[in-house]
Amino acid sequence: MAKNVKTAAASSVSSPQPETAFAQPDEASIAALAYQLWLAKGCPHGSDQDDWLLAEGILRNRSGEPPILE
Repeated sequence: MAKNVKTAAASSVSSPQPETAFAQPDEASIAALAYQLWLAKGCPHGSDQDDWLLAEGILRNRSGEPPILE
């Protein structure tokens, strides 16, 4: 009986749940990278959304998460 419980516990640990398979970047990480990208481009006015989306895409790619296609 104990053998079956041990086997079931081991199999549940080895396969991650779909909702936890990818770690999404948090807003603070995205903001920090977006700021660095903005600085590297010479602080252009009006590029905040582009910088944010680029930073988000970079961080998603690093986490192994598939990109969001729109």
